[in-house]
Amino acid sequence: MSKTISYFKNRYIFKGSFATNVLTLMTGTTIAQLILLAASPVLTRIYIPKDFGIYTLYISMASLIAILSTGRYELAVMLPDNDEDAINIVGLIIMLSFLISLVALIILWIFNVPIAKMLGILEVSIWLYLVPLMVFLTGIYQAFYYWLNRKKQYKRLAENKIIQAVLTAGISVAMGATGLGVTGLVVGATLGQVIATGIIGWQAWKENKGMIALLRYYKIKKQIGRYQRFPLYCLPADFLNVASNQAPAVLLSSFFGPIVTGFFGLTQRVLGTPVSLISTSVFDVFKERASSDYRKDGNCRDIYIKTFKGLFLLSIIPFMIFFFTAPKLFSIIFGKNWIVAGEYAQILSLMFFFRFTCSPLTYVLYIAQKQNYDLVWQIALFIAIISSIITGAYWNSAKVSMICLSLSYSIMYIIYFLLSYHFAKGNTICQRRKVFS
Repeated sequence: MSKTISYFKNRYIFKGSFATNVLTLMTGTTIAQLILLAASPVLTRIYIPKDFGIYTLYISMASLIAILSTGRYELAVMLPDNDEDAINIVGLIIMLSFLISLVALIILWIFNVPIAKMLGILEVSIWLYLVPLMVFLTGIYQAFYYWLNRKKQYKRLAENKIIQAVLTAGISVAMGATGLGVTGLVVGATLGQVIATGIIGWQAWKENKGMIALLRYYKIKKQIGRYQRFPLYCLPADFLNVASNQAPAVLLSSFFGPIVTGFFGLTQRVLGTPVSLISTSVFDVFKERASSDYRKDGNCRDIYIKTFKGLFLLSIIPFMIFFFTAPKLFSIIFGKNWIVAGEYAQILSLMFFFRFTCSPLTYVLYIAQKQNYDLVWQIALFIAIISSIITGAYWNSAKVSMICLSLSYSIMYIIYFLLSYHFAKGNTICQRRKVFS
């Protein structure tokens, strides 16, 4: 085992400062992953599937609106040559987050019950009032997260992930043990986000408070125009991506009820959390190195290939094992009542494998400013996801929906991989100058 890890480190992405940065974030995110996974068997014995179904819908709503709140300008924080432009992008993100959250609050306040009925679970209505708070916190968190990433504060980012995981899991378990039901899950996630955002904001302000004096309206306006491709192309594309991820929970609730949504929610929690945490850690460092290489050489092919090989070797064996043992593992770890979630996880493991290996690499489309291609891909993915769930509903089978979902998602990510690799190779010197002019 040690020889395999050593080979992986020396042969692929774990070299030099890039390796150190990846390992720093991976250490923090791995610890956070273990904390969340360790809490899951406890949570499944405290909460029933319906609780997880309501919680999943709450997170889905917050995630859908949160993606709109930043205009995706956080992706541009890494790009300016000077910190003055970057800090004005941070200011822009905070302003946008406040405005979108305010609009969301008004809408959810007026149409609370109709929206809850549309989601298929009336009990979620009370928690919709907390959605704007989560949206605002998420926008601020993203702004400061990308700022600290720009400043290469990887250790602090890793620590923040651990703190958020501890708080979310701890509060959810403690409140659930008192018999508060779904309240524990919702409040745990919300308070975890509140404290994590406060900490990361304090860290960014403490060492860079002098940068606040550089904030100017005309400078913010300049950044809006300079990076207009992000809201024009990245925003609709990424919104469709989030919608594709969250639509299954919403549609499953409408077609099959909250219990099926709860099973699906646990599957996302168990598979999605580690996949997201680890791949995001690689993504955070990859985008810095890939952006640098693209500015300097006009392509980022080498780091692209090394990162892909590393992700593939890291994931192939765990996902194969999980594919053959998921139902039994879920029954043992989470209880016999959750064996259906294990069957869903078995079916969806192929989808999560391709998401893990390919998603960190897609930032190449942003670096090359090919967001229009990304938008087309996201539209196709969204259509495929919706069609998958509706197909299962037609046959009155949630498992059919899962099979179609896994296959369509996998095919689309293979296409995404080929597309991003094409642009990672770059084209001409003129293109390089155009991208970063």
